Amino acid sequence: MSATSTNVNDDVLKATKTYRQQRRHVIALYLLALLVMMVLFGWLLSEQYRQEITAAESRITARANVVNEWAKGVFAQSGQALFGLTELLALQGMTDSEHMEELQRSLENLTQYMPMIDEIVIIDAEGRLLASGSGKWNTNFNIRATTFFSDFEEGREQEKITPLNLSTSDQRFYLYHGRRFESSHGDFAGVVISRVLPQVFADSLEQMSVYDGESIALVDSDLKFIARYPIPEASFSIGTTIDSPETVEWLTRGESTWSINFNSPIDGRKRLFRVLRVGEYPMLAVVGVDLHELLSAWRQRALILMLVTAVIALLGAWGVRHYLNRLALAHQLRQRIEEREQARAEAQIAAAAFQTHLGILITDPRGTILKVNETFSRITGYSEAEIVGNNPRMFSSGLQNATFYRRLWKRVIKTGNWEGEIWNQRKNGELFPEWLTISAVYSDEGTLTHYVATMSDISERKAAEQEIHQLAFYDTLTGLANRRLFMDRMGTALKELQRHQRCGALLFIDIDNFKQINDTLGHYAGDQVLQSVARRMGQMLRDTDTLARLGSDEFAVLIEGVDSNDAQTTRLVERIAYKLLATLNEPITLAEESIMVTGSIGITIMASNEYGVDDYLQQVDMALFQAKSNGRHGLCFFDPSMQAALLAHVKLESDLRQAQASQQWQLYYQPQVDHYGTITGVEALLRWHHPERGMVSPGDFIPLLESNELINDVGEWVLEDACYQLARWAQHPRLSQLTISVNISPLQFRDEQFLARVEGVFARTQAPLQQLKLEVTESLFVEARDDARDKMLALKARGVRFSLDDFGTGYSSLAYLAQLPLDQLKIDQSFVQQVLESQANAAIVESTIVLAESLNLEVIAEGVETKAQQAWLLAHDCHAYQGYLFGRPVTAAAIERLIIGD
Repeated sequence: MSATSTNVNDDVLKATKTYRQQRRHVIALYLLALLVMMVLFGWLLSEQYRQEITAAESRITARANVVNEWAKGVFAQSGQALFGLTELLALQGMTDSEHMEELQRSLENLTQYMPMIDEIVIIDAEGRLLASGSGKWNTNFNIRATTFFSDFEEGREQEKITPLNLSTSDQRFYLYHGRRFESSHGDFAGVVISRVLPQVFADSLEQMSVYDGESIALVDSDLKFIARYPIPEASFSIGTTIDSPETVEWLTRGESTWSINFNSPIDGRKRLFRVLRVGEYPMLAVVGVDLHELLSAWRQRALILMLVTAVIALLGAWGVRHYLNRLALAHQLRQRIEEREQARAEAQIAAAAFQTHLGILITDPRGTILKVNETFSRITGYSEAEIVGNNPRMFSSGLQNATFYRRLWKRVIKTGNWEGEIWNQRKNGELFPEWLTISAVYSDEGTLTHYVATMSDISERKAAEQEIHQLAFYDTLTGLANRRLFMDRMGTALKELQRHQRCGALLFIDIDNFKQINDTLGHYAGDQVLQSVARRMGQMLRDTDTLARLGSDEFAVLIEGVDSNDAQTTRLVERIAYKLLATLNEPITLAEESIMVTGSIGITIMASNEYGVDDYLQQVDMALFQAKSNGRHGLCFFDPSMQAALLAHVKLESDLRQAQASQQWQLYYQPQVDHYGTITGVEALLRWHHPERGMVSPGDFIPLLESNELINDVGEWVLEDACYQLARWAQHPRLSQLTISVNISPLQFRDEQFLARVEGVFARTQAPLQQLKLEVTESLFVEARDDARDKMLALKARGVRFSLDDFGTGYSSLAYLAQLPLDQLKIDQSFVQQVLESQANAAIVESTIVLAESLNLEVIAEGVETKAQQAWLLAHDCHAYQGYLFGRPVTAAAIERLIIGD
């Protein structure tokens, strides 16, 4: 039934999703069509706009060309008249005074013949007026100082037309057209000048037909107004300067033609202008068309298209709205059908849910049971007939009191529900835990109608929780507290110590040599021993003490609330510890065997608030370590000196890692001599010059190097430095025969990369390897003797020799002496220093010398400190020595001084 409800819900969600997708698709399609239509109409309008502008540009360009040609014609007529006059003057020469009247009449006739010319004058080479067409000019008139005259006089111009210039005689603007003429000898003779009336251009423009909104104007190169049609307002008269920075910029560029849109400076209307230069003359032809008039038809078409677009958009919106309404109606109808199906499915689900794995009980508002499901009957053992009509108090276990139930129903009345764990009783009287949920059911009017309770049997879960708790806090083998629980109780004990100022104690107990029991009797027997030890120690402790198993064979005891006096607490804990040792000493019977075990105990007294859990654990661990170091089967109290020693050890270990990086290592060399006292070689000895502690004893740091696996890197440095020293000595004739002995740690020798490291040192140093002697100890051959032999043979093939150091102090065996490629035996100093006092040591040394001779091995005695020892060794055929008698370890420079001298 639940699957049916899920399917109905899925159908509703799918239908809603489909409806929303359809709405989005319809709206998106409408908007897309509207966008396409607007883009299309916009493109059409832009094309029409472009066509209108292009046609207008073509029209005004043609009109500007006509004006341009006409203006050029006016100047051409003036130029022709001036040319004819200069030719006449060239043929006749400069007229004298008696022929002036005849020249005057010729100028008058020429002026009348050319209506666009107001006046023609002749200027001589000195700039003075020679003759004029009207005869009205002042005879004292002179233009020699003007730029206009200078251009002709200096030959820069042959013919020149000026922009508008204001006449001082009549205060009118004219255009002056001048032409240079010369004498019969080619010299400058003067200038012929015609004065052109600007009104001529205005009269001509008025005769031209213009379109609506069109304007035609002429301005000079200084942008002074000459003429325009239509005629402008009175404020724009001939000679008025037009303010147009754009035109000035165009003139600067030197272009011949130009088109631009801007507001006309004459009438203020937005126009499209076409500007042309009138030939080489200082005049511009400007034709403009009013954009408002030009685009009036285009704006009408644009308005029509916008109206059409709006109508189409409204019609489309109406159609989309109509379609969406139909979709909404269809969706609502589908939803109602699906809601009806869902209600039917939910009713089926409710009926099925009543038969769920949870027990369900329904009562009326007074608490009378109306109905229960089969699960409820199965959990309680009552049938439905036995339950209906009764009150739920029939299941009460009696473990919860009346106060508990009052709080329960107060919560239900206040919030409408309650849930929690409760103990009830089955029909057979068995008590069981259950998880109960009570909910109040109200009608639409807010009236209480029913109570519904659901319950589940959590007996199995409670049992699982108990098992998990046992596994989490207790050791599975012994049943004692584990490390986690022990740490929690230690934390609690420290808090109690701070609160009540009472002492406590912490004991760590380790079974001595427990590994041997596992190895010889098996792990099952070892587990039985641990169980027996745990049981015995538990019988010796109080219930308030905590006994825990922390590891394999390690136990811990926490003793709390002993006393506030440290001395009394120490005495009490010591008695308890001895009792625990005594009970451990009792034999343990396993099957038919009896086993004796002993233990070591470390103890610390918890009496100070300044320490935490980790501090006390560290203290008791150090005490246990000291107890085992003292020979086991005993106890030891923590002493602060232990911690100081540990801290010093840790500090030394930390400094050791910085020694090589800080170049704190140094090699010293101790001489090795023959029986004549001649130095034949040296032994390289590593020294550590600590920046704070000074020289550190090798006995302190060599074990640390081996325990921290730094021996490989440091040993490589020692070998490399010694090889470099050999290479330097090989260059000196008196030092070239010296040998250097280098100690190799067994850990260093067993490293897989040992041979590769050594070969690298040899390659870098290029030392004479026949002068290098590697000293190894007997412990190297206890394990993997064949691997050690192979490595030694590989190095002997390079010329390296080997010496067996500390012979007789380790696992001495004649077998490996015969098999290994040794070159020398080194008698340990512990034997050498006792040869005169101990017959046993003397016999060992004598036997070693004889053994070395029989195996063809060299022999050297170390630790020789007296002449008597040397004499004894020499008498027994030992001819090589090393010791304080011959020199202490010194630097390489000191060795060189001993051999070479100052």
